[in-house]
Amino acid sequence: MSKDILNQLKGSRGFWGMVILLTGLSVNLSGQEVKVDTSYANNYYLNKRAMHEMVEVKPWHVVFLGNSITERGFWNEWFPYVSAVNRGIGGDNCWGVYARLDSILQEKPAVIFLMIGINDLGRGLSVGLIASKYEQIIQKVKRDSPGTRLVLQTVLPINESTISYDYMKDKTSAIKVLNEHVRGLGRRYDLQVIDLYRVFAGNSDQLPEKFCVDGLHLNEKGYQIWIENFQDNKVLCQ
Repeated sequence: MSKDILNQLKGSRGFWGMVILLTGLSVNLSGQEVKVDTSYANNYYLNKRAMHEMVEVKPWHVVFLGNSITERGFWNEWFPYVSAVNRGIGGDNCWGVYARLDSILQEKPAVIFLMIGINDLGRGLSVGLIASKYEQIIQKVKRDSPGTRLVLQTVLPINESTISYDYMKDKTSAIKVLNEHVRGLGRRYDLQVIDLYRVFAGNSDQLPEKFCVDGLHLNEKGYQIWIENFQDNKVLCQ
């Protein structure tokens, strides 16, 4: 790229968008750089991913994909009539999910249930940036395994009064906006969306304390609500 063209791009907002995607830095109009943390490859992630990859995902598998909220589920035991595999990793974000899709998609699984995004919000990432990476996940699944049924699940609400993680506090508004993006992506790509946010939050926009252990993660009663929603709506029978 010539210096003249590069200089022209530097004067445009599009250039800074390219910087965000390529370098992980957000640059405001005054030129000040602000770190954007999209990292994921910590020791826990790497170890858990390696363990997952010891067991190949097969064409008949139903994959539950996400972070700790997915990881803590006993999907195989709860849905013994399907071949469920758990691909949740605690602390994972959209970038970590995207990075491990190749091994999941290699054998073209039957179904993927995706829930991701809360840890991205906890990092302070903008909803727009998260939604952009989320869309890349969708595009990769549809491109690399078009026969796989991809089902999106909205991000669960949190309980602002009891949540014990400072970095997750005051995220309710952002969760609601991110879920609007998830619903919109479902419509755009003709994907089923299981709106678990509305199932749990109702009209309060809060995760009821009786369904969680720390304001963020579900307890056994919370997972029972999830299971019953799947069973009542015959989600696994489609």
